[in-house]
Amino acid sequence: MRKTFCKAVVLAAMAAIFLTATAAAAETGTVTGSSLRIRQEPSTQSEALAQLNAGTQVQILDDLGDWYQINWGSYSGYVSADYISRSSTSTSTPAAPAPFAQAAIGQLGAVTGTGVNFRSAPSTDASVYYILSQGSQMTITGVSDGWCKMDDGSQEGYVNADYVSVNGIPLVDPKGIITGDCVNIRSIPSTDGDIVSKVYGGALVDLLSLENGWYAVSYGGAVGYIRNDCLSVYTGSSASGVGAAIAETALQYLGTPYAYGGASSRGFDCSGFTMYVLSQHGYSAPHSATSQWNSTGTYVERSDLQPGDLVLFCDPSRSNGKACSHVGIYIGDNEFVHASSGSSGKYVRISSLSEDYYNGYYVGAKRVA
Repeated sequence: MRKTFCKAVVLAAMAAIFLTATAAAAETGTVTGSSLRIRQEPSTQSEALAQLNAGTQVQILDDLGDWYQINWGSYSGYVSADYISRSSTSTSTPAAPAPFAQAAIGQLGAVTGTGVNFRSAPSTDASVYYILSQGSQMTITGVSDGWCKMDDGSQEGYVNADYVSVNGIPLVDPKGIITGDCVNIRSIPSTDGDIVSKVYGGALVDLLSLENGWYAVSYGGAVGYIRNDCLSVYTGSSASGVGAAIAETALQYLGTPYAYGGASSRGFDCSGFTMYVLSQHGYSAPHSATSQWNSTGTYVERSDLQPGDLVLFCDPSRSNGKACSHVGIYIGDNEFVHASSGSSGKYVRISSLSEDYYNGYYVGAKRVA
């Protein structure tokens, strides 16, 4: 029954995509460069929206000669055609999946709360047949207006849908929180599946089903599969969720020029960039790498880094005797985003902590969320 349910949910999601989106003959492209920028317009002078690693797959919407218009996850923009390898496929623009609750009808629902009422009608004013214990299971026969109609084997009644789950997935607004560092969303429930998109640790994804150790998920317009050991069912607010949001905000400014003393979207220096991004999430930080090291957040070990953490460095030739000379924001997969003033590019860019320079001058990390 469970396998049938999982297939029904995924088929419903895919059906919603094809019914609500405009189907088109399109192509899949694979990134061949090591760091390809998605730009807002087909020009190297245009704002960079995101940066793609080699091997990432994108949907090609239009061929403009030197540029391709593409979709990747939640991003839509333009990339240089020189760094894309094309392969024909038939696809459609992603849309929202079918509601999880409707696909749960006919399945066993489990009560997740304590002292939950089993009522005669879908209303808090309706009489109570009896009180359900946590973990009680009944067949779901309908879902509407925040109420779950259930059959206990002798009668039908109603339970507040907020207190019902199916296969461990909440019936209302089911979400998972990514626990891995940087996780692939794949086209099939297997590591052999194509990579549809990537998602960083702490991000929230919509859950569709659980099938043979893989969750079917929707994220940023992409529908695919994530291994169950890379996410947990989301049950409430989470600091790591805030950290992922901080990392995603930071990535929006890729390509922004470096400006000494800058702390705005027109131009940043390193600590101005981290200060600005943190301020977008309600956190205050001083405009100095050393001051951020001394007074912002709590210290975390390098082995415990999460997206949104500040990572700090000290190059003695540039620190003027201070504790730190540079700061960035960790984004997962051993990478961080920062306003760079180095010879490799004076703009907001992504670098690896494994690079000799950053590995050698690494000081530590601070967590603000």
